[in-house]
Amino acid sequence: MNNSRYVLGFLGLLSVLRILWVSMQGVSPQEAYYWMCGERLAAAFFDGPPGTGFLVRSISTLFGGSLDWVRLLWPVLAFLGSWIVWLLVRSLVGESVSAWTVVALNTLPIFNQHSVTVGPWMPVLVCVLGGLFFVNVAESGGRSDWFFAGGLFGIACLFRYEALLVPAGLILGQLVAAIKSRARPDWVPIIALGAIPAFCLWPPLAWNARLDWIPVFGRTLQTFWRPQPGGWATDAMDYFGDFSFGCGVVLAFGGVLMLRGVAGCGVERFLGWAAGPAVLWAWYQFLIGRPLSAAAWIAVVPVLAFLVSIGIRHRWFAIGASALSFLALLSTLLHLRHESEERGVWASIATEIHAATREMPASEGGGFLIAEDAAQAAVFALYFKSSSPSAYPPVFVPESPALVSQFGIWPTYADFIETDEVVDEYFTEQKGYNPFIGMNALYIGSDLPQTIKGAFSEVLPLRKIHLPDRRSLTIHLCLDYQTLPL
Repeated sequence: MNNSRYVLGFLGLLSVLRILWVSMQGVSPQEAYYWMCGERLAAAFFDGPPGTGFLVRSISTLFGGSLDWVRLLWPVLAFLGSWIVWLLVRSLVGESVSAWTVVALNTLPIFNQHSVTVGPWMPVLVCVLGGLFFVNVAESGGRSDWFFAGGLFGIACLFRYEALLVPAGLILGQLVAAIKSRARPDWVPIIALGAIPAFCLWPPLAWNARLDWIPVFGRTLQTFWRPQPGGWATDAMDYFGDFSFGCGVVLAFGGVLMLRGVAGCGVERFLGWAAGPAVLWAWYQFLIGRPLSAAAWIAVVPVLAFLVSIGIRHRWFAIGASALSFLALLSTLLHLRHESEERGVWASIATEIHAATREMPASEGGGFLIAEDAAQAAVFALYFKSSSPSAYPPVFVPESPALVSQFGIWPTYADFIETDEVVDEYFTEQKGYNPFIGMNALYIGSDLPQTIKGAFSEVLPLRKIHLPDRRSLTIHLCLDYQTLPL
């Protein structure tokens, strides 16, 4: 019990520090993007399942639509996830291994980053860990706990599709164990861990099907399986940046080493089947040139627990683990410093844009804003939030035939509103009228795309904003919008 108090105190102190950090920082583009998704709920999103949007909407509704209150939930989720790690690993291999696992997890840059940034990563980790906790309880005799585990895995799948790898691995482990013992499989865990996540995934999959499977994990079905050689160096740098170099190497080799646990028994078998499919998927993603962080994130706690349970028996473990944790913590501090600088830029840019709106000539129907990409459009939309509800986002992205974010699904300034009236004498394949025709706009970006040049009668540079990373954004004045010809 005393050790639990120490862990609670340690996690409580970290949570207070994270909450203070969040309260003093500006909003990141990712947080603004999920706020916009929460304002425009759907059965799924281009970037993944709908869980994050619904969670953001729920919290903002409870606290008056403020994103500041929403952001404070993520340090709380980090506390909850760390506490579940303590309970789960303690029940599996003891308090010493559990304490080291909690400490190591909370020094990783990726964990601290997601602890202070709104997104799907922390909720999915909490749900997966909760599911594993109930699976461990169920294997000790609590059969009804299989359904609690299945429910948590189902909720996890609503935040990241990759969460399905965990119950899939556990089901496979159940079947392999039954085959080895030449016994009939226990269908209760198989049904609970399979049917409930499948039921939760049905709405997002139906939504994807209606869009011809365009956004699956942010890609089409065809491009998702097609290898992209040449991305390995970037993926490796991102991975080691997320986990820090020393811990990244240890976790990578530890994941491969842990795969042997699927043939073992007891704790090794449990951890192996829980994280094995995610580890294999992460390596497959890397080999075809895709980001591996999502699957690696889901597998990180079982891999850490496995490595600590092996290493703690050795004489130099405490020194080595302390050194790796210190390096990871140093990497975390450097990352958070960079993150703080990045967040601080957006408020000053929004101030410049606000000043530029006063220089924009008046046009019938008002004006509108266009940002270079979804990240910029989302964060500017937060600063230019409209008081009246509208199907249109507060800031647009340039029209494009390529679907690269949820902005491609939301209504845009290039859309036509259907009408039975003849709006002009010219033949057009577009039936209806466009309410933005004749309006002026501001475009903010580093480059001026052809779709902006061709859609306005005149485009003039208005002012330039220099960024800390030596890049610059230019605010362009765009006069008299006309829809592009088909």
